[in-house]
Order: sequence, then structure tokens, then C-alpha cells
Amino acid sequence: MKGALICVCLALFMALYGAEYICDPFTDNEPDCTNSTNLNVPIRNFWDPTRYWLCNSTSSPDPQVVKCERFLKNGTVDQSYQAFDPESKTCISWSDWTWSPYC
Repeated sequence: MKGALICVCLALFMALYGAEYICDPFTDNEPDCTNSTNLNVPIRNFWDPTRYWLCNSTSSPDPQVVKCERFLKNGTVDQSYQAFDPESKTCISWSDWTWSPYC
């Protein structure tokens, strides 16, 4: 009987944990900035490959949307968009970027 109760509790815990951390491809993947694991970590924006999310503080629940831009040596911005690579967590040129599944 105790074994069955432990199994039920374990299944409930896994269901709740999975519901919290499941990947939802129908959202833009906006992170929860009150979670310290998201602090200063570039996070992929599912809807716009030229932008990514960045949490600067755990005191603010709203992440910053950062546009991938390449700054030239003369201080101007290159007008060609750069794309965010979720594997390297950096902005790369479109010629090097390939689409990868969200989840």
C-alpha cells in the first residue's frame, strides 16, 4: 500500500513538474524573469529569429527583447539582420543560420 502511495505521489510530482517546464511551440517562449536560472541567459524567441529574450533582473517579471545587430567599426549598425542561434546563444549571420525545431 505504501508503495502505491509513493508511486502516485511521484506521478503527481512529475506531472506538475512537466507542466511547468514543457516546451510550448505555440508561444513566443518569453521567459519568467523571476526565475534566477533565466538571469542574463539569452533565450530564443520562437516567433522572431532576429530577436532573443534577456532577463536583466529577477525583480522585474518582464524580459527585454534584444534585436540581433552587428555594429560596424565606424559605429554604425549593419542594416542586414543577424539571426539568433539557440545552440551557441549568440547572434550569427543569416548565411550561417539554420532553422532548428523549437522543442
